[in-house]
Amino acid sequence: MILVIETATTACSVALLDGATIIAHDHQDGARGHAERLIPMIAALPNGGRADAILVNCGPGSFTGVRVGLAAARALGLAWDVPVTGYCTHALLAARLFAEQDDLDEALIAIEGGHGELFIQPYAKHGLSSLAPLASMVP
Repeated sequence: MILVIETATTACSVALLDGATIIAHDHQDGARGHAERLIPMIAALPNGGRADAILVNCGPGSFTGVRVGLAAARALGLAWDVPVTGYCTHALLAARLFAEQDDLDEALIAIEGGHGELFIQPYAKHGLSSLAPLASMVP
């Protein structure tokens, strides 16, 4: 089982996976309140969300949201003695885009950051690999 935590965006999401099967999940939209919502969302999953590994979004995204997710993942990883691994917001968005748009081979993923920044990164469908480093730009 893998516990997946997403708090870097306006969504606060958790999922419990068994391989490619989603055992349970919860998703709540809202730019604020991740700190108050995350642990109860995990606790509501089967077996309190306890898993053999934890995946957590490392950003880019909301600074506070990233910290909330990382702190929770690290604490649970230590308590459960399981590995904690991070993933990138852009990789997640690219994977979803490629799954929905089968004809795409490459995509430029852009998300808005704080203070008017744009975080951009190009991805290739094959191997879901980044084609360049993550860049922070002012529009």
